[in-house]
Order: sequence, then structure tokens, then C-alpha cells
Amino acid sequence: KLVKLFQEEIFSRFLGGSTLEDCYACVACVANRWLDVLDTRGIDLTEDELLELLMDSTTMSKSIEAYEGQRSTAITTAKRLNQFLGGDVLKYGKLSCTFVIGKKPEGVPVSERAIPSTIFKADSSVRKQYLSMWCRDSFNRQETISVRDVLDWEYYKERLGKAIQKIITIPAAMQKLSNPVPRVVHPDWLQKTIMRRNDKYKQHTLTMFTANTKPASELSRKPLFLIGSEPKE
Repeated sequence: KLVKLFQEEIFSRFLGGSTLEDCYACVACVANRWLDVLDTRGIDLTEDELLELLMDSTTMSKSIEAYEGQRSTAITTAKRLNQFLGGDVLKYGKLSCTFVIGKKPEGVPVSERAIPSTIFKADSSVRKQYLSMWCRDSFNRQETISVRDVLDWEYYKERLGKAIQKIITIPAAMQKLSNPVPRVVHPDWLQKTIMRRNDKYKQHTLTMFTANTKPASELSRKPLFLIGSEPKE
């Protein structure tokens, strides 16, 4: 939802300013404000508001057996819902899965780090039990585990960053403007494009002639002969 809200807000801001630079400055303010939400870990938001902004939602249309051997955030969420809620939640399909992406266990794919958002509605002891198991972290020093403690903040910054690149920073670069949102670095291919574009206007040193290193005395010793005659040794 955070990305959707950013996109909804950004387009009207392209009408702001009297110059191209002013226009991109206006939209950059919007981008920086949403980046601040992630950089401060939603300091001004309640846990419910933060979950509402960051959680994804998908529906499993088949039973879990039909996805045998596959990996996805929905499948991981469904399996963990079954552990948490019990019963036959996986049996009949049509299961609604809402989840956030955790930062742990480290080194495993995103698809295996999906955490059902409903766990954050559970009592603190139940929440700690399952989050410890899913994240492979004991959280020993914490009585209550907040969603802020488990989220993969870099993952969400990357997702928002890609939207900012697509809508703001890449178009600005193609219009020969400096990056209006420096916190979102240009992708490598764009940086190379900018360097090549700037490089073609520079003066290059061209070597058109090379010096003859042979001494003049050697050049004068070459025999001269008339056209059609044989050179004499």
C-alpha cells in the first residue's frame, strides 16, 4: 500500500513548478517523505498503521498439495498460518494470505521469510513463540516483539526505490537533469549511459602523425634510380 499511495500522490505533483527543475523538485519532496517513513521505521505510526502500509496480500486458489515442490511467499504464509491457527486451513484452497517480509533467517530467499500479519494480533507470549521459530531467533531480551523488530527494512526500501527510479530519477536523467532524489542511487546501466553521454562532448587527443625515429643520415643514403631502370647494388 505504501508504494500505491506514493504513486497516487506523485502524478499530480508533476504539474508543480514553472521549470523542469522545479517540477522534479516537487515530486522529489513526495519521494523523500515516503523514504523517511522507512528510514525512521514508521516512528510516527502505530503498529497497525505500519502493517497496513507494508503488508502484501494474495490468495491461494488451490489446496497446498497442488503447489507441491513450489516456493512462494504465499505458500510460506499458508504453511505458517496452519502452524499458528491449526485445523485444516490449507485443505480447501481459497486461503487469503496477508504477510510482511522478515529480515531473518538471514541468507534465505525472500519467499521463505514471509510472516503472516495475523501473528501480530496474538498475545505477546504466542507471538514470541512463533516469531522465534520462524525467524530462528530467540529474542531473549525482549518481552514483546514488535513488527519493527522483524521487518526487512532494506527490502521495503528497495521496493519503494524501484518505484522512485521508474517514475522520477530515470526520467529526470534522460532529460539531462541531476538526480532529484540522491538517496535513491541510479542503477549501473543508467550511470554508464550518463557517463557516455557526457563523455562524447569532451575534447579527445588524437594522434594523426608519428615521428620518424630514423636519423636523417640514413634517409639520405637510400639509392635513387630512374623509373624503368633496375636499382644497382
